[in-house]
Amino acid sequence: MSGITVDDQKIICALTHLHAPTSTYMKSYYDKVQAGQSVGSWSDFAQELKNIYKQKNDKKRAKKKLMVLWVNKDLARKNFVKYIE
Repeated sequence: MSGITVDDQKIICALTHLHAPTSTYMKSYYDKVQAGQSVGSWSDFAQELKNIYKQKNDKKRAKKKLMVLWVNKDLARKNFVKYIE
């Protein structure tokens, strides 16, 4: 974020651009801003966002793989043998 150098300012600016459901996951930051507390470092904030999206992407990827196996029973049987070995 160009022109903004203080971590608190960067985080507050980023929070104004978040929408649900991400804004819900970052509620602790909104609460700290509301209470006038420091929101921490930009790197911690960015890492927390990455972790949230990584978890969501992992869940989506797993769901997709399960759906493929559900639709394709032959593939499911082949993979079942592979996983039990």
